[in-house]
Amino acid sequence: MSAISAGDLEKFCYCPLSWQLRDADVQEPPLVQGRESHDRMAEELNGIVRQEHRASFYARLVIAASVLATALALIGAFIVASGDIMLRARVLSVLALLWIGLAVTALYRSATAKSPLNIERNELGIITAAIMAMVLALNAVPFFGFSQEQGVLAEAIALLLLVAASLSLHLSQVQAEGARRLRESRKVRGRIAYIGEGGAPRTLRDEEHGLSGRPDYILEIDGELVPVEVKTGRVPRGPLFSHIVQLAAYCLLLEKEGRVSYGILRYGDAEHIIEFDSNLRTLLFTKLAEMRAAIESGEVHRDHERPGKCRSCSRRQVCPERLD
Repeated sequence: MSAISAGDLEKFCYCPLSWQLRDADVQEPPLVQGRESHDRMAEELNGIVRQEHRASFYARLVIAASVLATALALIGAFIVASGDIMLRARVLSVLALLWIGLAVTALYRSATAKSPLNIERNELGIITAAIMAMVLALNAVPFFGFSQEQGVLAEAIALLLLVAASLSLHLSQVQAEGARRLRESRKVRGRIAYIGEGGAPRTLRDEEHGLSGRPDYILEIDGELVPVEVKTGRVPRGPLFSHIVQLAAYCLLLEKEGRVSYGILRYGDAEHIIEFDSNLRTLLFTKLAEMRAAIESGEVHRDHERPGKCRSCSRRQVCPERLD
């Protein structure tokens, strides 16, 4: 069973004859503008992902540099200061316990965070490694004969690390702010899990139902996968039937990868939440069956008597049954 693409299904639901003429070389301004608009959208979405990754990377540098700077500053201070070696050992052990408590708190907050800019899993390993290194270093100081010169050097390095941490914090904030502005302009919420344009986007496939497709992008919101389809051109009063069926196809394609209960259709600034319920699922299978029957017969015709619909069709120039 050959796979039907969600894009072709949308054309079939709009008008079977328009679908049959899909390979015609048509360069109408709305089509060209639509492609350019989608290219810009893909670039902006990729920009959000890049900036959030950079913000996260700089945030990790802040954590690592700050922790190591604190460790070196404490080590240097205890080396330079005079006093009983066992007293220093006890103080350092208490500090080590305090840092372990901070590490546990940081790990818990990272694991339960739901923000789009939350700390990723690999950041937890960095935090843990940095804190464990500091604990070992602090406890090792009393057992080695470091000179006061080495203590001053440790404090100097700590100062440089704090400068680096401050710079990393600034860069992290700049990248996060850039990503936030792009999110607001595109009304994007949640984590961007997939972008269907630009580069080499993966085509989603469902062998069981003979379906394939590439949504404009996919969000992960509250543990659910949400396909988003953005339509350019005129803004209708409500979501169009063919677009709803196309979005339903994307929902079906995503079901094997996670929980899917709805999708989003966007027309300009208007957003429509489309529930993927049993009724829409049944409608999707019905239209897929109709399309397969049309493919098998090889004969299709215009399925409406609406001149306005023909005027809005991108294939009207080459359509033999268009209504004038």
